[in-house]
Amino acid sequence: MGFVNFLEEKLMPIMGKIAANKYIKSIRDGLAIVMPLIMVGSLFMILVNMPISGWNDFINRVFGSNFLNWLSYPIRVSFDIVALVAAFAIASQIAKENRVDALTAGVLSVVAYLLLIPVVTVNETLKDGSTLNLGRVLPTINLSASGLIVAILTSIIVTEIFTYIYRKNWTIKMPDSVPPGILRSFEAIIPAFIIITLFLIIRVIFELTSYGTVFAFISKFVGQPFSKIGLSFGGMVVTILSYQLFWTLGIHGTRVVLNVLDTILLPAMQENAAAFMAHQPIPHIITRQFYDNFVNIGGCGSTIGLLIAIFFFTKSKQLRSLGKIAFVPSIFNISEPIIFGLPVVLNPIMMIPFILSNTAVGIVTYISMALGLVSKPVGIAVPWTVPVFASGFLATGGDWRAIVLQVINILASFLIWLPFIVAYDKEKIKEEEKKEVVETV
Repeated sequence: MGFVNFLEEKLMPIMGKIAANKYIKSIRDGLAIVMPLIMVGSLFMILVNMPISGWNDFINRVFGSNFLNWLSYPIRVSFDIVALVAAFAIASQIAKENRVDALTAGVLSVVAYLLLIPVVTVNETLKDGSTLNLGRVLPTINLSASGLIVAILTSIIVTEIFTYIYRKNWTIKMPDSVPPGILRSFEAIIPAFIIITLFLIIRVIFELTSYGTVFAFISKFVGQPFSKIGLSFGGMVVTILSYQLFWTLGIHGTRVVLNVLDTILLPAMQENAAAFMAHQPIPHIITRQFYDNFVNIGGCGSTIGLLIAIFFFTKSKQLRSLGKIAFVPSIFNISEPIIFGLPVVLNPIMMIPFILSNTAVGIVTYISMALGLVSKPVGIAVPWTVPVFASGFLATGGDWRAIVLQVINILASFLIWLPFIVAYDKEKIKEEEKKEVVETV
């Protein structure tokens, strides 16, 4: 009981404050807006790279040699604007938290972010050997997931500056008779001027340094160290322990932890996708699909193994009823019925296998991919709700060994959950027998 009291009185308030932090919430909700783009792009990536022998030859014969190239266009426009969309979406979410105009904040964030991107001149060599100047363009690498950290920082800075100016009433005042749309546009003039001027100064300062751009600076001092930690074996273990601990306190751990880590998980996924499209070795093991499609099978806690244990090794009416209720959601990797119904939340006995099972599955998956026994995630954004086996097969670009790995993961989860749920079942049977005796009397 002392441990539970410690969780309730000391740890839970801290975790609750972290989860409720406006920046964490805004990053989480803003990146959620980006995910549909990535998923749609991933669907086209599957069509272009179907794991079927002779697929490309068949498509070229039926639809022509340009068809697969045409299908690749949506991949570019979805993956290549992730940071740009995030700059708008996150700023809008922060603005809502600050109770200021979300649309204006989003637009100013996009403008400020674009101002930081260096413009490059692009030339194309024609067939006759001459060079055609295509003009000055923005490099897509800064618009894609590679620029997420800068996009997030920009959205926070821009929105807080905009909020400060708005609350100080440093705006152009118009009569009440002016339509709301025109009123907002005039109110945004002074904040826009201040924000654009500030980011222009930032841009010029970095151009005068050896880094050249803020992107290079952030990449060296923030992005690279963060990626080395977050995409490492140790970082993976800490990540799983963190979001599992959140869950045991009744807080949606994956939203809090993984959505923040998307700043490194999405760029890693994009790099894997680029390598996959170019038929090059896949660079990263840890991506969002590593967690969604291999670690959290059946939901957080790898609860599909728990359900198997419940169906075959328990006799308690309560547990078996819970198993029937939780079965269908678990197929789609939704574990809330188990987490809150068992319960796992603030339950010292069930917290142990809940944390251990996911950690063990993560370790098994990482080692399997590191040794080349199973293909790494290829950058296809398989939704977390895709059922087990299909999810692993798709996430690895059609590697049948991924299905075997998922079977092993389920078995590992089952073995960890089994002794705990059997002991818990005995307690529940005793409680039910006592209840029946009382009701009979």
